[in-house]
Amino acid sequence: MLCAARAAAGEGGAVQTAAAQAGADPAEAQRLRQGVRADYVLQCAGCHRVDGRGSSRHGIPDFRDSVGAFVHMPAGREYLIRVPGAAQSQLNDAELAAVLNWVLEEFSPAQLPADFRPYGEEEVAEARRRRYEDVVPVRHALAKALAQRGFPLAEYSYGSDRKP
Repeated sequence: MLCAARAAAGEGGAVQTAAAQAGADPAEAQRLRQGVRADYVLQCAGCHRVDGRGSSRHGIPDFRDSVGAFVHMPAGREYLIRVPGAAQSQLNDAELAAVLNWVLEEFSPAQLPADFRPYGEEEVAEARRRRYEDVVPVRHALAKALAQRGFPLAEYSYGSDRKP
């Protein structure tokens, strides 16, 4: 939805959503953007904070200039859907897709690949059905693989006593 707002408002953006492609007017695009931001504030900001900085002291990673790295790998892309705070949120699949797209463009646009494909409702529905038994080793494995590809992630101290 963020991209719909940017495209409709003439601001550009790395991705285009269905709303932008449908020709949403700037006022409607702004309303959609505000709704997605509100969903982020209500469902995510309690831990990741309104500005996306997280709390490393409490094991909550910083989204800023980092979270976009995940979408460079299919497993990382899926991780963002399946991480417990997202997968178990009260958001429906379409809302979660919109929030994920907003988070990526709002907090980590420079890390997104040029060919970034926005999350969609069907992709979210498929992935979030499968819960991680333990998210910590998944995160550590992704961090290692992404670092080898030149994409370091923000500090993640949750479960740090179980680092490989």
